[in-house]
Amino acid sequence: MDTKAFGLFLPPFHDPSVSPHASLHRDIEVCGVADDLGFDEIWLGEHHSSGWSTLSSPEMLMAALARETRRIRFATGVIPLPYHHPLHVAERIVLLDHLSAGRAILGVGTGTYVHDMEMIGVDPASVRDHFRAALGTVQALLNGETVNTTTPWFSVKKAVLQLQPLRGPGAIETVVASSLSPAGIELLTDTATTPTVHVAPPWGSIRPGMDPDPVGALIERVESYRNKSAGGTRIRCNVFVHVADSPAAGVEELLEGFSALRRGLYRNTLGMPIPDSPVAHRKTLQNLVDTGGFIVGDAATCAERIRDLMDRVGDPVSLNFFVPRWVSHRATLDQLTTIAHEIVPTLVGGFEGTAESIRLTSEEAARQLKSRTELVGNGGDK
Repeated sequence: MDTKAFGLFLPPFHDPSVSPHASLHRDIEVCGVADDLGFDEIWLGEHHSSGWSTLSSPEMLMAALARETRRIRFATGVIPLPYHHPLHVAERIVLLDHLSAGRAILGVGTGTYVHDMEMIGVDPASVRDHFRAALGTVQALLNGETVNTTTPWFSVKKAVLQLQPLRGPGAIETVVASSLSPAGIELLTDTATTPTVHVAPPWGSIRPGMDPDPVGALIERVESYRNKSAGGTRIRCNVFVHVADSPAAGVEELLEGFSALRRGLYRNTLGMPIPDSPVAHRKTLQNLVDTGGFIVGDAATCAERIRDLMDRVGDPVSLNFFVPRWVSHRATLDQLTTIAHEIVPTLVGGFEGTAESIRLTSEEAARQLKSRTELVGNGGDK
């Protein structure tokens, strides 16, 4: 993978007023368009409750998508390890690796929805320790080891993968959802995994003014992680980008969908103490734009701010554009097309050749015009 890469992060959010079947097929269309547009990877999440988060098995969707796509890599974003037996997690990601011709990325985390945990008897107080134990077992299996271990949450006895990763043991990349806290950094360095992190924290918990510099805070955590890791480790940043005529116009385009998700999912369903007023939602969204947690503006402005973010994070970096679909499905596809056609080429030098050719041709045309003018002035052919 190049030092810079670009992908999409699709949370499993689906408006419960829209047909769940239709929502799923819209996800499929987004993934197909992402492949056609040349994005490098796509992250698909997993939840089991709330009515809004209805994608329960990202691996199944990815297996279907593998037959319909050519090059894009598929990342589980994320599999909550405390919800599954680690042997089964390892087996499913290896099967996906084969079905996708080596395009699978294993993204893992602890899980976030308490009701997800309660339905299957997982103690929310245990998920961090449970996660760490499960991660060690999954990694050992993916590395081709035979594993014997007993924990308070699971046991494995002479466990071995019958099917190895397509390109051999250890070939599947493991990525951990992390806030890059001190404990998170310790986990990443101990397990030799790489992080995926949001530029802004989960938007249901954001309050205006709570984080005056989300990008600066992220860069501090990234630097701390890289100082303690082996160096040269890839950072995946999930960032929301919306292209509009101006930041103010973008806020107006986003406000209805942004407010509906905060109200319907985070406040009314998950019980977060979010003020439910148009003023509160607008102030929160505006604050995210003003502080750089969200990147909103015309294509040139967005490209400039994304370049600054990537430069500050440093190579290697993958930027995954967060796609919560706060605008209509058609507008979402248009946004992805604009990002792929107008912003990503700017970030990778895709316009430099044409710009240089225009400059050289213009200079030559000016030189030729001057030469012809001088010739005519000296009595030459007209």
